Amino acid sequence: MKKTSEAKGQSLVEFSLIAPILFLIFFGILQFFYISYVSLAVQRATYSIAQEAAASPNPSSFLPQFQIIEALLPIEQLNPSTLTYSLATKSSINTDGTTVHVTVSYPMPIWVPLVRNLIGQNFYNSSTSSSLIPSSLTNVLQVLGLSLPTLTASQNPTKVLWVIFEAKALDENSIGVKTN
Repeated sequence: MKKTSEAKGQSLVEFSLIAPILFLIFFGILQFFYISYVSLAVQRATYSIAQEAAASPNPSSFLPQFQIIEALLPIEQLNPSTLTYSLATKSSINTDGTTVHVTVSYPMPIWVPLVRNLIGQNFYNSSTSSSLIPSSLTNVLQVLGLSLPTLTASQNPTKVLWVIFEAKALDENSIGVKTN
C-alpha cells in the first residue's frame, strides 16, 4: 500500500502532539534518578559530618564542605556545575553538650522544564562568592584540576529545590573519663 500525503501529514501531527509528553516523561525519569543519587550522597555526607564533628574538640566550629564535595565528587566529574551547588550548600552544627545536631541544606537543581517552574526557586545566593572559599579548599580544587566556580545569578539560571538533611551524633567531648 502506498502512503498518501494525508497519512504522512497525520503522522507528523500525531508525533508533534505526543513528543512533548514523551520528552517530559523521559526527563522526569532522569531527574528522579539524579535526585535519588544526590539525596543518598548528601545524606551520607550529613552522617559523616555529624560523626566527625562529634569527634572534634569543638563541634560547632567544624567545617563540613570537604565531606559534601567528597560525597558529590562522582557527579562533579560529570557535571562541573554541581561543584557550584556543593559550595552553596548551607550547614549548621549545634551541640547541646551531649549530642551534636547537624543540618545540611542542599540546593537540588531541577531541569525538567514544567516542573521547575512549579516547584523550583531561583538559585541565587548573594552572600556566597568564590572569595569566600577557604584557602585549603582552593588547594584541594587545584590538586583535583577543578576550577573555582563563581556563584552568581547570571551564571546559574537553574531553578533549585532546597532539600534538608539532618543527623545527630553523640558528642564525644561529653564522655568524661573519671580519674581517682
